[in-house]
Amino acid sequence: MAALIRVFGDVDIAEDAVQEAFAVALRKWPSDSLPPNPGGWITTTARNRAIDRLRRESRRRELLSEAAVLSPGNDDPGIPEEVSPVQDDRLRLIFTCCHPAL
Repeated sequence: MAALIRVFGDVDIAEDAVQEAFAVALRKWPSDSLPPNPGGWITTTARNRAIDRLRRESRRRELLSEAAVLSPGNDDPGIPEEVSPVQDDRLRLIFTCCHPAL
């Protein structure tokens, strides 16, 4: 836990990652047997789980911000119609499919 807290700077992320690593160990170790260094295995697995979680959260925030831009419900009534987001669903879909991130 201490190593993960030092690396990520967040106790919650470290706790969740270690719990997930122990859950994976409970599933894998009975069939695969103990690894040569169980503590290292737990630490590495927990670190990888924490990195995956941070990546998922980062990507989720990106997608939410993109969805907010494309969402017609977020139009500001003070903005003229020409400046507001695209109203045509097909055109919005084309813009979404042509996004550089895809």
